[in-house]
Amino acid sequence: MSESDTIRRDARDRAVDAIEAAGSGQAFVGQLLDAWQQKTPLSPADAGLAAELAIGTIRRLITCEHIAASFYRGRWAGLRDRLRAVLAMAIYQLCWLDRIPDHAAIDQGVRQAKKMGVGAAKIANAVLRQVQKHRGETTARTEDFNARTTLLLDAVRQVEFTTNIFPDPAKKSLLYFQTAYGIPPFLVERWNRKFKLAGCRQICESTIRRAGLTLRPNALKLTAAELLKRITDRGIEALLSTDSASILLPSDVSAADIPEIAEGLCQPQDETAQKTLRNAGIKPGTFVIDYCAGVGTKSTQAAELMNNEGVVIATDIDERKLERVRNAADAHGIHIIETCRIERVADLVEETGRTPDVIVIDAPCLNTGVLAKRPEARYRASQQALNEITQLQSEILRSAAALAGPATRLVYATCSLEDEENRAQVDAFVETNPTWTITRDELTLPDQSHDGGYWAVLERTP
Repeated sequence: MSESDTIRRDARDRAVDAIEAAGSGQAFVGQLLDAWQQKTPLSPADAGLAAELAIGTIRRLITCEHIAASFYRGRWAGLRDRLRAVLAMAIYQLCWLDRIPDHAAIDQGVRQAKKMGVGAAKIANAVLRQVQKHRGETTARTEDFNARTTLLLDAVRQVEFTTNIFPDPAKKSLLYFQTAYGIPPFLVERWNRKFKLAGCRQICESTIRRAGLTLRPNALKLTAAELLKRITDRGIEALLSTDSASILLPSDVSAADIPEIAEGLCQPQDETAQKTLRNAGIKPGTFVIDYCAGVGTKSTQAAELMNNEGVVIATDIDERKLERVRNAADAHGIHIIETCRIERVADLVEETGRTPDVIVIDAPCLNTGVLAKRPEARYRASQQALNEITQLQSEILRSAAALAGPATRLVYATCSLEDEENRAQVDAFVETNPTWTITRDELTLPDQSHDGGYWAVLERTP
């Protein structure tokens, strides 16, 4: 056995560890892999393999387990969680990753299962051989595919099986969405009630897309057309967005491939997220508070809309994020952004000597509008989680409103599709604070080109 073989097995073991943790909803794959890489580094190639296997499998974990269960002659739920994760990851390799040979995916899956006993290895071998036997070639997606036998890999590819692996969507549409797209029943049932069958299908389809970066050009330095030219001159097939305000990159292009990001000429930000501030009435000279600033994407966007004239206070509970806000402002050539921890924001507003014109509340949420980018979020969604997050959102909204003056606009936003986090949240705020009214709001469903999300503008009643 070569040293390379050992490392590759370590990469697969690390991926399975991450899948187990993330599949329970208790961790994020990327964060786990980064922490483990710092503690026990793999080679760059094998760290990349572990990330591809773990993130790809967790995105389609329910689907991979469903396929495995279809070829298992026993009670799938009775298998150990780790064996299920091993089988799911092997099936992800067999069906999604053309560059990994079948024999390697099966052999390594069986080897990993063998650590749980000879019986587990036999189960793995039998299931994976059956999947290999019945799986066809990867082809371009067709409109008239057989839903029962076709595995939709992403927005453009599919695999045809020689036997039925999914339920009939004409008879069991919700079960089909769950198994074919890998969405927990809690979300599928909610989406079907709220958005009906067509809307539910659109959302599910959006979750399997390989989301490419959307770049917001730094309006202080260049236009979208100028940024597009710089990028396409290097051979990258970028496009202008439909509103000609952003640049859309192919899914195989990463932030590391775009030096303009580090140079402060642009910033990754989805089109849906950009809508929030474009509808906030921000102009030069405005005083804006970015109340849940995170890493400052909306802070820099606000400063650009203000032509670097006015005041932006970026506040958050995490000082590490505020440091990233300051770094982004420096890179973008922005000098009007001030940062502070959230417990100091009232003092800083008083020091400013004026009441804010706009307070942006980019609230923490269940992230159900961005599952293509945050695949683990689907496993965290539950009624309990929804109750907890809406309580937190309500508290944040009340705290932000306490900083408002008579003419302040509140701009509330989430990247969620759930009504309790969106319109119902601001309705409840207005009901208990009758001097406020909702003047505009919008819910965007995700599709193949953009994320989903919600924003609302609230103003004082004259």
